[in-house]
Amino acid sequence: MNHSSIEFVPMPENAGQQGRRFFRIPVNAGESICVLIASISYPVADISLGGVSFLLEDDQAFQIGEDLVSCQLQLAHKVLTDLTGRVVHRSAPALGSDLWRYGIHWTHMKDSQKKELEQMLSQLKKSVLASSNTPLPEETDEER
Repeated sequence: MNHSSIEFVPMPENAGQQGRRFFRIPVNAGESICVLIASISYPVADISLGGVSFLLEDDQAFQIGEDLVSCQLQLAHKVLTDLTGRVVHRSAPALGSDLWRYGIHWTHMKDSQKKELEQMLSQLKKSVLASSNTPLPEETDEER
C-alpha cells in the first residue's frame, strides 16, 4: 500500500506545562510607565518583574532575539537605568488595529533594581485591583 499515514509520537510529561513565571499587570492610559530603548520612549502596555510589552506601528522596529542594552524603565517618578533586555515576542496587530505587540524580557537587572521594581509593581497591582474590583491571582514563590 502506498497511503499517507500519520505517525503518533508520545509527548513528554512536561509538554504544554510551560506557563508564565510572572503575573503581568496591564498599564492604564493614565499611568506614566514607559521603557526607553536607544533613547526612544515607548509607552508600556503591560509590565511584570520579568519584562514589559508595548505596542508599535512598525513591524520591523525590533527582531526576535535582539539584545537591547542600556534600557531605562520609567514608572511614575522613578527610573531604573542600565537594564538589558531581549526581544522575546512580536505579534501581529489585533483585528481593527495597526499596532504590533513587542515583548521584552529583562536579562540583566541589579538586585537592588529588582527589589525596587517589586515594590513598584506591588503598588501598581493594588491600584489595578482597586480600579477593577477584581481579585488578582495569588503570587507564586518565584514572584515573591
